[in-house]
Amino acid sequence: MRGERKVRVATLVALAAGGMACVGPGVAFADGQGGGASANGGTGVADAVQQNTAQAHRQNNNCADGNGLLRGATELMGGDTRTRCVTGDASFNRHTLTEGRGATANGGSATVGTVNQQNTAQEGRQNNSCGNPNDTPLTLMGALTENHCAALDGSANEDTVTRGGGATANGGSGGAFLDQQNTAQEGRQNNNCADIDTAFVRLTGAQTDGRCVDLDRSVNKHMTVTGEGAAANGGSGTAGLVQQNTAQEGRQNNNCANPIAGVVLTGSQAEGDCLNRDGSVNENGVIKGGGATADGGSSDGILLQQNTAQEGRQNNNCADPNNVGINGSGGRTRGHCANHDDSLNRGTVVKGGGAQANGGSGGAFTPQQNTAQEGRQNNNCADPNGSEIDLVGASAQADCTNHDGSLNQNTLVKGGGAQADGGSAVGSLSQQNTAQEGRQNNNCANPNNTLLALTGASSTNRCATDDRSANVGTADLGGGAEANGGSSLLDLTQQNTAQEGRQNNSCGNPNGLSITASGSRSNTECRAVDESTNVGTVTR
Repeated sequence: MRGERKVRVATLVALAAGGMACVGPGVAFADGQGGGASANGGTGVADAVQQNTAQAHRQNNNCADGNGLLRGATELMGGDTRTRCVTGDASFNRHTLTEGRGATANGGSATVGTVNQQNTAQEGRQNNSCGNPNDTPLTLMGALTENHCAALDGSANEDTVTRGGGATANGGSGGAFLDQQNTAQEGRQNNNCADIDTAFVRLTGAQTDGRCVDLDRSVNKHMTVTGEGAAANGGSGTAGLVQQNTAQEGRQNNNCANPIAGVVLTGSQAEGDCLNRDGSVNENGVIKGGGATADGGSSDGILLQQNTAQEGRQNNNCADPNNVGINGSGGRTRGHCANHDDSLNRGTVVKGGGAQANGGSGGAFTPQQNTAQEGRQNNNCADPNGSEIDLVGASAQADCTNHDGSLNQNTLVKGGGAQADGGSAVGSLSQQNTAQEGRQNNNCANPNNTLLALTGASSTNRCATDDRSANVGTADLGGGAEANGGSSLLDLTQQNTAQEGRQNNSCGNPNGLSITASGSRSNTECRAVDESTNVGTVTR
């Protein structure tokens, strides 16, 4: 079996050939105690262009995240740029203790100028923050740009204890315009990938691809993992504020292909792919999470914001553009998130601290998405907010798929609840607040305050959940789902969705949508299939 793990890692490392590779070998820690990782940004009087990254524990990736490159915008004609970050773990760990003081990234502030900032804190094992350009214009003509992050876990862990101190990313404040990404991840193989933040992308006969892949084939027996939670706190801006705050705790959660940007495609292709596959074996383990919290900052001016908090296992927040203009002529844009769970879980206990996403308040126009998900394989997918999509002979596609073939015997899962609270605005407010707790719930293809214009084009949204799991003697105790909308003194266009339980669908419900179509097609599909086996189970 150990030889098989070596082969898997060698195969994964081979994927990095021909690109810029960050490759980590398998490493075993024995009685390790870290003092914590802390990255603190300084303060500037004028503009502040800053990346603050703190990572603790084992094989975390912060990769291909360009920040504030407006001064040297990327322009490629007939060329290509490729970045690949790969981690492979084939380690063997027995009777080990790992204690961390946590990872904290604190952004600096600017007194009077603009702030372009990325603050990333990751603690745990093989978490990915990858391909998230911030305020980085990209122009490609007949060119290719690729950002790939991959993590393969083939480790064996027996009688191990891991105590984490939590992951916290705190954004700084700006005296003028504030453009910020704050990411905090704690746990195992979480993805924050291909989330473009106000980075104008112009493609002509070109291709851009952001891809994050996680594969877990680890074996874990008598393992205890205790986390202090993940918190992403956005800073505030005096003028305009563009912000993505992402907090994820747990196992193989996806926050993927959620742009706040302008995209122009001419005979080109733009893709964001996040793929998770769990084939792990977990016996007699205890996992206790401290919760995931994403708090958005406030602005006296315009506020463009996405706040995402996810806790649990294989949740998807995917292909949800916020205040985005997409113009396509003979091109294609695609967001794809897929989870496949074939894991074996026997005698395990999982206790979550809850997922909470809180939106900030705006003084003027406020497009905002607040998403909180806790549980297993929940989808929040293809829900554009305050966006304009104009396609001529082009296609826009969003796919979110979950397949659960796991075996769960004598397990206990206790959730802390999911809560999404929208901020308020003095001006117009366009808002989506989504809270989901449970198993394979879908909130999909619900555009809010969005303009869709199609000429000889197609728009396809697909959300599919397939439950073929076997559950014997299991107990699932939920903490509830709650979505609270904010208020506005002017126009209010809002969707508030709360779902708890199993395979609930909120799908194909446009709110404030304008559609213009000529010789075109718009297709929405939401599908849930339950062929699971449940014997002696308790759900509350």
